[in-house]
Amino acid sequence: MHNLWIPVVAILAVAGLIFGGQAYSDAQRDAHIAAAIAEGRQSQTPAEISHLVRVNKGYGVCGDYTLANGGSGPFYYNSATKRLALSANADLYRDNCVGVSDS
Repeated sequence: MHNLWIPVVAILAVAGLIFGGQAYSDAQRDAHIAAAIAEGRQSQTPAEISHLVRVNKGYGVCGDYTLANGGSGPFYYNSATKRLALSANADLYRDNCVGVSDS
């Protein structure tokens, strides 16, 4: 019976590392996006981002941002190219986010 616990514990540990690493990576990506939006809008504080939808096989993120000074709007961020679009009228936003829902 002791021999059964070793593989079970090993599988659970590996699963925890994989999913924990993914959650940490997503949190870093979100913080980077919030900082990039704040920089693009000359805000001193990071933006609050919401309604995130992954697009383009996970390389892009569509969502909404809100700044502390009251500014808000939609955004698109490409994590491969580090390009950011801060308007629904921007070509990058229209090409990647129009018609995408957060469901």
